Amino acid sequence: MLKIVAKRTLIEGSLEKYTAVVQELADQSRQEPGCVEYALYVNREQNVAAIIETWENQEYLDAHLKLVEAGGYRDRLNAYAEPGQPVQVEKYEFVY
Repeated sequence: MLKIVAKRTLIEGSLEKYTAVVQELADQSRQEPGCVEYALYVNREQNVAAIIETWENQEYLDAHLKLVEAGGYRDRLNAYAEPGQPVQVEKYEFVY
């Protein structure tokens, strides 16, 4: 299994609009084969949002990323990211 953590520092006041885009993406992603988890977490004090996803394997993740690109979600989500604060994407493999 693979765990993906994608964090963005949001533009002040954009959480509601950002959440609407994530909700649309999460609802679709949860229907995809191989999706175990797809959720949004927020640290309101730091104005950071983290999309945390779990996929059964790399093939399912690769198929998901193609759909993300085709739907323009990366650009739509990045529109609410604080300029100069790059998106941090981390990938973890399940061990135990």
